[in-house]
Amino acid sequence: MKLAINHHATRIDKNSNYIFGREEFAVNLKNIFTNTDGGFVLAIDASWGEGKTSFTHQLIYDLKYSNNLIPIYYDAFSNDFSSDTFLSIGATISHEVEKHFQKKGLNNKNKIQITHLKSVTKKTAVELVKLGTNLAVRSLTAGVVGSSELEKFASDAFNSVTFDTLELDLNKKFEAYENSKTSIQSYVKALESVCSENEKVVFFIDELDRCRPNFAVEVLEKIKHLFLAKNVIFVISYNKLQLSKIISSVYGVDAEDSFKYLEKFIHIEAKLPMIDSKYQESSYKLLFNSFVDEFDIQLPSDEYLRNMFISLCSDKHLKMNSREIERAFSYVSFCFASLPQNDGLELFRFFLPAAMIKVKNRELFESVKGGSFNSLNGNNSQKWVYNFFDKYFSDYLEQKASNVYYVKAFEEACTIVSIFKLPADVE
Repeated sequence: MKLAINHHATRIDKNSNYIFGREEFAVNLKNIFTNTDGGFVLAIDASWGEGKTSFTHQLIYDLKYSNNLIPIYYDAFSNDFSSDTFLSIGATISHEVEKHFQKKGLNNKNKIQITHLKSVTKKTAVELVKLGTNLAVRSLTAGVVGSSELEKFASDAFNSVTFDTLELDLNKKFEAYENSKTSIQSYVKALESVCSENEKVVFFIDELDRCRPNFAVEVLEKIKHLFLAKNVIFVISYNKLQLSKIISSVYGVDAEDSFKYLEKFIHIEAKLPMIDSKYQESSYKLLFNSFVDEFDIQLPSDEYLRNMFISLCSDKHLKMNSREIERAFSYVSFCFASLPQNDGLELFRFFLPAAMIKVKNRELFESVKGGSFNSLNGNNSQKWVYNFFDKYFSDYLEQKASNVYYVKAFEEACTIVSIFKLPADVE
């Protein structure tokens, strides 16, 4: 039993079945990447939990089978510990480009080009750190700290960093470029030279709306000003509204101006297609199987539970999105771990609906956590719960009145689920 999982990355269908019927959208994007000349920035906009990250990982999985497309995934949230966005992004590109050519079989030309790319990445990163820190020092200390002291600080910092197997030694291996523009141009040329047979880097940036505000803005600015290579396509997966709020907080501008700011960086925007009802059942089945495997939940028989789960996820009941489902399974895993194994398996069928209801509808959870259900309740949201339990838990019902029944095991499950609270929960 696992309490936490590496979400999304392992949730790949090897038959290229996209959850919620988004295959056509994926094909359209692949055609755009293949048929266009020159680099550009594409944004995919969707609200929280609609499946942006799952879609991105599935698309990357498919693109890896292309000879001329080099898909790269960059989790901005996982990288926002870095104080230098260029080095973070540049190192990711160098590493993944090298992996791509290793699969094809590295020749001497490839080795020289990749080594050169790494070298230029380091040099550019050093130059930009010095420039950026100079600006900070001038603004915060009014020139009290001199530029020579600053350069020594930057040199000492980078001397202690390793990039692949090479150590950064500024005194021997690196000289600062005359200015940042020259550094950037050198980097772009190096990246283009690696992909000498029309290969294209498709760089996916995800979770930008979850990371530190300053880091999110710096990533955008690096895309605009540093990566002008004709063979690089950027795909930003974001919640546009949330990212605009981040920009507003960083620059102190209103919503309209923050949207205008975003337009500076995005060439074209696409909305992630809504969930197609035709694919709901198959998609929820895929999600159920994936989460059971990922959380390592050992079930004696899962067909009944899977059907119950699919029904509960549907539009007529809770209308769950993939992120909400993941949170519900997180609750279940903690509940499992808190009990002896046999007791956990016995209560699983109750933990799951209890957790799903708690995640999606706290008010409904509070009304049913006592285990009693009334078919005549004036609240329509509870009427379907009565019918749902009547269908899937008929063997556990205790009739209290002609229109009321009680499920003891569900009350027990709700009591345990109530103990835990996930960080994203809102009271």
